[in-house]
Amino acid sequence: MHPKAARNISIEALRLFAVAGIAIFHTFQWTFQATCTGLPEYAPLAAFPYSGALGFINLLGCWANEVFFMISGYFLITSAARAWSDGATWTSQLQRTTQRLGKVILPTAFYCLAALAWSTAVSPIPDVSFHTHYWYTLGLEFIWVYAATVFVAPWFGLAKSRLSQKSYTKTVIAVSILAFVANGYFAAMSATSTGEFSWLQKIMSAVTYVVAFLMGGLLRDYTGTTTPRKTRTVAKRLLAAAFIITIALEVALSATGNLSAMAMLSYKSTSFVSFALAATSLFFVATRDNKSSNPRAANVIVTLSTATLGFYVMQSLTSSLWRPVFNTLLANILVSQNSPAAICIVTGTVISIVFALTLLIIDAARSLIARSLKQRSTHHH
Repeated sequence: MHPKAARNISIEALRLFAVAGIAIFHTFQWTFQATCTGLPEYAPLAAFPYSGALGFINLLGCWANEVFFMISGYFLITSAARAWSDGATWTSQLQRTTQRLGKVILPTAFYCLAALAWSTAVSPIPDVSFHTHYWYTLGLEFIWVYAATVFVAPWFGLAKSRLSQKSYTKTVIAVSILAFVANGYFAAMSATSTGEFSWLQKIMSAVTYVVAFLMGGLLRDYTGTTTPRKTRTVAKRLLAAAFIITIALEVALSATGNLSAMAMLSYKSTSFVSFALAATSLFFVATRDNKSSNPRAANVIVTLSTATLGFYVMQSLTSSLWRPVFNTLLANILVSQNSPAAICIVTGTVISIVFALTLLIIDAARSLIARSLKQRSTHHH
C-alpha cells in the first residue's frame, strides 16, 4: 500500500499545459482541415515546415484529453484500491464517487443553464436553444465520458485490490494493445468504406480515454514502487524520445506533403503518438519535486488548474460564437503578403492562450463565489 500522494504542483501545471493544448487545437481545427483538403487560400500552410507545425498542433487536442484522463486515473484508481484494502464498503465508495461526480456535473449544469438563459433572453448563441440538444449531449461528449469513467473508478480499484500487481498490470497492458489494434482496424475500414465505421470510431475514442485512465493508474504504481532517482532518469529519457519521434514524424510528413497521414495520425482514437506523449508527460511531471519554491505561483497554478472543467464546458458551449471569429482572423492573415503562414500560426497560438486564460479566470471566480456562498449559509445554520 502506497502512502497517499499530495497534489503535485507539477501535475497541476501539466493540466494547464493541457488546457492550452486544447485551446490551440480548437483554434486551428478548421484551418488544419481546410489545409488538408487543399483550399487554395490555405496553400501557404500546406508548405513545409508550416504543415508540420499544424500537424503537431492537431495532435495537441488528443494529447490534452488523454492527459486529463491519465491524471484522474493516477489519483482515483489507487485511492479506490486503497479504500477497498482498508475495508471500505460499497456505500462509502459510492458516496465518495457521488461527491466527485457532483464536482463534474454541477458546474456543467450551471454553465448549460447560463448559456441557455443568455441565448434565450440576451443574445442568441447559435445551436444553443430549448429545441436543440447537441450542445449539451455530444457537444459535451468529453465531459460525459469523463463522468462515466469517474463513476466506474471504484470497480477498477476493486480489480486492482483483488488481483496481484503483476496480473493487474498485464491485464491493463493487454486491454490497451487490443484497444489500439481495434482503433487501427476501424480507422482503416472507415477510410475504405466512406466513413461507414465513423460511429464505431467515436465509441473507440471513448474506450481510448478509459485506457488512458487505466494507464494513469499504472504510472502511479510504477512511481510509487521505484526509487525516485531512477524514475526521474527513465521519465526524462522517455519523454525526450516520445517528443523527438513525434517531431521527426511531423517533419517527415510535412516534407513529403503527406497531409492525409498527418490527419490520420492525429485522430483521437488512432493517435498512438499522442497517447505515448501523454503518458510520458505525466510520468515526467509525476517524478518532479512536489514542493514549489514560490508558494504564490503554486497557489495560482492550483486555482487555475481546478478551473479546467469550467474552461472546457464554456469553450464548447460558446464555440459557435468564437470559432467563426478566429477562423476569419486566421484566413485574413493568410491572404496578406508578408510571411503569412508564420504570422498565422503565432497569432492563433497567442489568441488561444489568452482566450483559455480568460475562461479559466471566469471559472475560478465562479467557484470562489460558490465557496463563499456555501460558507455563509453554513455559518447561518
